[in-house]
Amino acid sequence: MYGTPVRRGVVEVDDALLRLRRLWSASRSRLVDDGGTAVEMSSLLVVEACARGAQRGAEVAVVDVAELADVAPSTASRLVDRAAAAGLLERRPSAVDPRRTALVLTERGWGLRERAVRARTGWLQDTLAAWSDEDVARLGALLARFADEVGRPPLS
Repeated sequence: MYGTPVRRGVVEVDDALLRLRRLWSASRSRLVDDGGTAVEMSSLLVVEACARGAQRGAEVAVVDVAELADVAPSTASRLVDRAAAAGLLERRPSAVDPRRTALVLTERGWGLRERAVRARTGWLQDTLAAWSDEDVARLGALLARFADEVGRPPLS
């Protein structure tokens, strides 16, 4: 697999991904604040996991946060503790599994999520201002396709 010749364009994709590695890093997360305080990316990921689950009508648990944040469940649990202490979410008994705890965003958590989405999409809007609508749509479609491929389990 890694011994085959590199396809045209793969080197450019590799270079672009390396240059984009900090796209939503700590310096970028300062685009969103919570009452004048910069919000950590980990809290934004917890909030995003909870919001996405709620929008699907699904109960959200620590394992869902771990999956979105790409961390171990024990790490996700600590991130959830921090978000709960900041008043961004509440823990409630699970309606699905009595051994689990459901994570539900508070009004403050929903507000932070709204500001985060506005900040991200606003930044992207400004960054892509000179691009045609067709190019932006094509980029979005290709990135979504790439993200789907990266998210697939490896073939055995």
